[in-house]
Parts: sequence; structure tokens; C-alpha cells
Amino acid sequence: MRGFAIALHWICLVGGVVGLVVSTWAFIDPSAFPAMQGSGGAFDPPSPRWRAALGFVFSLLVIGYGSNRAHHRKLP
Repeated sequence: MRGFAIALHWICLVGGVVGLVVSTWAFIDPSAFPAMQGSGGAFDPPSPRWRAALGFVFSLLVIGYGSNRAHHRKLP
């Protein structure tokens, strides 16, 4: 079971870094992902820069979990 936890942390760390790169790219160039800009639903989606900023923050949280910095402390 310990090996699964280590693999999960590595997957989160790598996925968070990839998400950080993609969301930074989307923040700098909002037209980079045109499929995400569509509307037609019940409400207009937020601007692409807001979605990129939210993805950036979420990626930072995933990196924090993957690097064991977002864990509670171990009790004795």
C-alpha cells in the first residue's frame, strides 16, 4: 500500500507541473485553446484568463500535495 501512495504523489507532482505549464500558457495567450472558449449553455463562461488563473491555483495545490507539503502533520 505504501508503493501506491508514493506513485500517487509522483503522479500528482508531474500532473501539477504539466497543469501549471498549460495554465500559464493559456493565461499568456488566451486564444491558445479555442475549444474551451465556446458558450451556448445556460450562462456565459468566465473569461479564458480567469479559467487559466483558476487552473494555475489548482495546479499549485496539486503540486503541494504531490510534494508532501499539503499534508497534516503526523501525530505520535
